[in-house]
Amino acid sequence: MQEERLRYLLTNYFRNTISREELKEMLDQLDELEESEFSSLFERMGERISQRSELFNRDQVFNQISSRIAEHHEETGSERKSKLRYIKWGGIAAAIVVFCFSILFLVKQSAMETTSQQAISPKEIALPENGEPVLKLSNGDQYSISEDHPETLDKNDLTIVKAPDGTVVYQIRDNSNSKSERRTFLSPKGSALTMQLVDGTKVQLNSGASLTYPTHFDGNSRMVSLDGEAYFDVTHDSSKPFIVQTKQTQVKVLGTQFNIASDLSKTKILTTLIKGKVAVSAGHNQQILSPGMQAQTNLHTKQIVVQEADLKEVLAWRDGFFRFTEDNIETVLQKVGEWYDIKEVKVNSSSSDKFTGMIKRTKKLTDLFGQLEKISNYKFKIQDGRVLVM
Repeated sequence: MQEERLRYLLTNYFRNTISREELKEMLDQLDELEESEFSSLFERMGERISQRSELFNRDQVFNQISSRIAEHHEETGSERKSKLRYIKWGGIAAAIVVFCFSILFLVKQSAMETTSQQAISPKEIALPENGEPVLKLSNGDQYSISEDHPETLDKNDLTIVKAPDGTVVYQIRDNSNSKSERRTFLSPKGSALTMQLVDGTKVQLNSGASLTYPTHFDGNSRMVSLDGEAYFDVTHDSSKPFIVQTKQTQVKVLGTQFNIASDLSKTKILTTLIKGKVAVSAGHNQQILSPGMQAQTNLHTKQIVVQEADLKEVLAWRDGFFRFTEDNIETVLQKVGEWYDIKEVKVNSSSSDKFTGMIKRTKKLTDLFGQLEKISNYKFKIQDGRVLVM
């Protein structure tokens, strides 16, 4: 039994975020358990449970699980004896699941209810309170990463620490005794998270970005792959150049600070050098950057154009700002949509207003729109995740 995976699946079940495939996997794993295994699981997990467990509705949870089990076996055509086996220890299963996950569920449920009542409404779109990153393994398994799951952190050589400036850093521990494997760390939409690789290199991932990295660096280089935008502060090692692969662009460095992102049209990769020296390559083309310069790589032609960068605009996201430079309303909303979960945008206005400057990213999208309304002729309305511009 993969106990850690089962606990992860059960947690997703109670959060109501479990997928159909994960539900089937959870039920299949439960089908393999004996009462003795459940008792053992109970003893190991009981140490972490608080006195609030009795507040959880045991009967409701049991009925939910029983109903799902019945649906599962109807769909898969399992024999009746398998269903009877569930019934045999179903009460124990429900009791242990309730006991083991109640504190996690109740704390998060309380936070969600408060947010739902006070911030989230059909007329609001808000950033998540504490977006948890997702770790994807090479075998396809994936886990939510948080301090609530210390076993997952330990198993995957991860540590969560707080830097002197208060930033939360997800550190990758070097486990040279094991075979190196590539994993993907995903920053959820609405969050910018910082991770530290085994060589000490720090990577700050913008909303929705992901980094694929090895658990330890073998060979003569340090190779990672990026999807989305990230800021790199690379630890110097002249014997092992650091290489970032993103789409058809490769950035090779020894020790430096730089930002990589796609443009809004997703047709170019923008590499901006803050400090040090990098070589940007695409196909047979290569350009060497100096600090303050930006390489724009055309993903179709592989051509690289170098120009001076507006560092304040490039790095605004790291400081919690949106920066606009003569942007029309469509471009503004496209930038905003990189962070907020906007389902659809409809512009019912012919205003020629352009936006230039920086606006602080806010928890609630209505607050940000309020700032835009003060400096333009636009009015904004939110309804069921959709934005109407008037």
